[in-house]
Amino acid sequence: MAEECRVRVIGLVGGAFLDEEHSVEGASTAGELVERLGLGGAAVYAGGRRLEPSDQLPRGCQGVAVLAPPPGVLLARVAEPGERVDLDGLSRLMARRATLLGGGALVAFMGFVKGRVGGAEVSRLEYEALEPHATRRLRELAEKYAGLPGVIDVAAIHYQGGLGPGDPTIYILVTAVTRSIAFHAAALLLEEVKHSVPIYKLERRSDGDYWILGDGTRIPRGTERQTHPQL
Repeated sequence: MAEECRVRVIGLVGGAFLDEEHSVEGASTAGELVERLGLGGAAVYAGGRRLEPSDQLPRGCQGVAVLAPPPGVLLARVAEPGERVDLDGLSRLMARRATLLGGGALVAFMGFVKGRVGGAEVSRLEYEALEPHATRRLRELAEKYAGLPGVIDVAAIHYQGGLGPGDPTIYILVTAVTRSIAFHAAALLLEEVKHSVPIYKLERRSDGDYWILGDGTRIPRGTERQTHPQL
């Protein structure tokens, strides 16, 4: 008869950060454990090794952890206007997951609305996301860079709606086995997000309104059709 199994579940479950111990009865293999936890697709680790569904669990589930979702893209989505992200909680969760897989670095980037551009004062930056395409593309890019050797987890959150100076516009977090890998992956992901995710930016300033392109080019509103027909 399978004994009681006490495991650590670490991840994002039902939209909530989870890092807690669970007691499971009747599971003798990794597949049975995931099934009884109701976490289809989760990854089971023991001793730093990922267990296959048919692998036997160690006695008493000593040192067993369940990562839900598996290492890769932890979070990738467009946030609602005014939504608050628990960046501290997300960072702790990602670091905890990474320690199981030899990780030793977390890089976090936050972009925010500028208060001044040149000699002009910025009052507002309006983001319009073309959904569901924006979230789908954001996830595709997160998956691309989560697949780089040495990367463990990636999180990417982009805001939409009207934002004021100092308000966060984007968060990108990457855990990896080394800091150089984490910095590299985060920088590459950020650049691709800026250039290929269909989220449009209108900057409202004291000297007029400007569309902002991915490379930072600013187009005065009203002239965009003449110079950039895609806007």
